[in-house]
Amino acid sequence: MKRFFFYTLLFILIVVLVNQFTLPSRHSTHKDFNDPNYLDFESGVQRLRDGTIEVSSLVNMPEVTSNMFRWWFTDYLQTTEHYKMWHPEDHVWMDWEHKKSGEITGSHHLVHEYIGGELSKLRIQFAWPQEILGYDPSDENTIVLCARVGELDSSLNIAEMCHVAQDTPWGIELRSRFWLGVVSDREAAKWQNFLLSLVVNNPISRRFTVSEIQGFALQKHCIEEMSYLGNLLPTIYNLE
Repeated sequence: MKRFFFYTLLFILIVVLVNQFTLPSRHSTHKDFNDPNYLDFESGVQRLRDGTIEVSSLVNMPEVTSNMFRWWFTDYLQTTEHYKMWHPEDHVWMDWEHKKSGEITGSHHLVHEYIGGELSKLRIQFAWPQEILGYDPSDENTIVLCARVGELDSSLNIAEMCHVAQDTPWGIELRSRFWLGVVSDREAAKWQNFLLSLVVNNPISRRFTVSEIQGFALQKHCIEEMSYLGNLLPTIYNLE
């Protein structure tokens, strides 16, 4: 009987590992932003080879430019009132740390927001695109905002994200990507993060800590808030 259970578990492990290697890699999805054509996975939720959950959305914003999108983060978004305009149902509170007018990289956006009906308290730490993607896809017609997403009440980072706004003749196409399950400790030494990564940043651990259900809740929230923003931006930008 013990031998039967051993071989059964071994078979399940082999199946899981084989299936894991058929999944797309996070590196390949990072390079998608170089593709000038529409992608096979513009909107949806999928598990990647390293166990992370990738959340993708594509929102069209007529009469919005990439510079207007950047301006919302660098200059306009300053108060909880502004934040609630962005999503009246889900956004609760916000503040900034390390924020400089006209800039976004290095800023920490502190937020309380509902995602999937649960209140999330998050620290969104904006970083250079190269730190998240390994390259910078921005150009004269493309604005890229990337960040690490952490828990507000602890020093843990739990995800990474990028928004890529590309100008078109009619407005912008906004591609948003989130990678759930990228864990690190903002206050830990490098060797401590190395040990933490060994424990939690692997395909098996991530299957227990992040799920497609979380991904779909986040995708719904992202599409809603960016749709609200697309309706707001042309009016408020022209009033400033």
